[in-house]
Amino acid sequence: MRLTVVLFLFFTMVKADAFSFKEIEVMPTSYAKDYYTWRFLQEGNTSKEEALLAYEWTKSKNATLRQAIQKKIGYVPKNGTIQSPKDPNNYLIYPLTAGKKNRQELQKLYQKILKQGQYSDVLKVMSSANPFQTLTTMSTQTQCYIFNNVGSTYRKAYFNQRFSISQLQQLIKEPQFNATIHKSITTHQLQEVKKSLVFEIQDNNLTFQSNFLLAMNAVEFNQIEIAMNFLKIAKNKTQSQNAYDQIHFWLYLLTNDKNYLTLLTQSTQINLYTLRARDILELPYPKVVTPRLGFNMVENFDILNPIDWEKLKIKMEENPQNIDTLAENYNGYETMGVYAYLKEKASNYTKAYYPMPYREAMWGFKKERVALLYAIARQESRFIPASVSPSYALGMMQIMPFLIKHLAKERNQQLDLNEMFDPHIAISYANQHLNYLNKWLSHPLFVAYAYNGGIGFTKRTITSSHLFKKGKYEPYLSMELIDYEESKEYAKKVLTNYVVYLNILGSPTKISPFLKILEYPSQTDYFRTPE
Repeated sequence: MRLTVVLFLFFTMVKADAFSFKEIEVMPTSYAKDYYTWRFLQEGNTSKEEALLAYEWTKSKNATLRQAIQKKIGYVPKNGTIQSPKDPNNYLIYPLTAGKKNRQELQKLYQKILKQGQYSDVLKVMSSANPFQTLTTMSTQTQCYIFNNVGSTYRKAYFNQRFSISQLQQLIKEPQFNATIHKSITTHQLQEVKKSLVFEIQDNNLTFQSNFLLAMNAVEFNQIEIAMNFLKIAKNKTQSQNAYDQIHFWLYLLTNDKNYLTLLTQSTQINLYTLRARDILELPYPKVVTPRLGFNMVENFDILNPIDWEKLKIKMEENPQNIDTLAENYNGYETMGVYAYLKEKASNYTKAYYPMPYREAMWGFKKERVALLYAIARQESRFIPASVSPSYALGMMQIMPFLIKHLAKERNQQLDLNEMFDPHIAISYANQHLNYLNKWLSHPLFVAYAYNGGIGFTKRTITSSHLFKKGKYEPYLSMELIDYEESKEYAKKVLTNYVVYLNILGSPTKISPFLKILEYPSQTDYFRTPE
């Protein structure tokens, strides 16, 4: 272990230099390459010509990248050929933009374009005395487009009315209606819309997620038979074992039929639903794999280099049948995350790997904090130190650049963003951030919401009037109605990981008490109770 620490101290002293134009050009297309391109665009000696070429080869031109290129060359290059609208007479105005104007302004603009021989579906709807009624006269595609993009404030003020049965019969054929369902069901203030979404149907072309949300909406209105019907439709829309587990657990809640719990104990997945089922049946939790690996240097692979990780992913894609063999090349303590990732992938995720690398970085931490850091790291990066997300969250703990800079400032440190690829530094900074989150949140589920979606999102969520209150199907219903899909699923997985890691660390723990305690704000957060 001493040799491991010495090696990491050496690595952390080696600060990666900025990559040159030529070096970035030959990198494999990836979010890591995009990250280095973003850094390159911010260099003072980068020419405008180089900046333009570098911007063209990026995989994802996100807002951060667009802002960097605009600052460098004065504008954001257009992608591909600019296509004219299908109908040049249609005056284009984005619903969110129109929603920020008052009705008088919209009426004046609408009259103006009509005199010019143009028209606008958006303005026709939003300038009318009854926008929702006018919306129903449009095509289903236009209805969904305006409803989905008008903004939450406008939607609550003007579109909280019931869809008619005939309207729904047409809307469920429109792909954009999936987004309409999500925005409606996860917005408590849209009660009239939500009531109209409690309906009976044999089948539909909606997604798994939409059918599942329709089931949750029916549960909220205590229409259990309708909810069960939507759950059964949803089951036919997926091949995901986790989704089956979610459905089986809800069918158990709605029927109290323990046969569904038996199905959950037969699942190959470890998740909130399968662990809770085992608690109810008083069965032990499934065994997991926690590798204990010795020291083994891997040639031609730098665990701290995102490009080396991208090249390894290419190898996996090119030879999927050889992933298990490939994993043995990384059978060592330093590359434990890579090894576990490959082994789990080779098993088609039927074996659950819960590695515990870089434990020396958590020296002196309480078991609960160690478990939480591991739970987050497993979900964020699968313990890959050189991970880069589409939004440039960096390292094993996937911390955003703006937060890295804020945390470094609190420490009075000068830190290059590339240093976040050192797992020891990443853990230290994540621990610092968790200290802040714990000032407001004491429950791992809520901490996970905040780590992923931000403290503001979490505060808004848990202080709302309808979530995480006592009720027949709580806290499960609240957990399914979180409006930010990514954070909703992320937090469930982090909570599951947390329970598993506590058990590995020698603290016998069940998931059930963590779910039960969500009914009591005084034991979960300080937003709803005084400090």
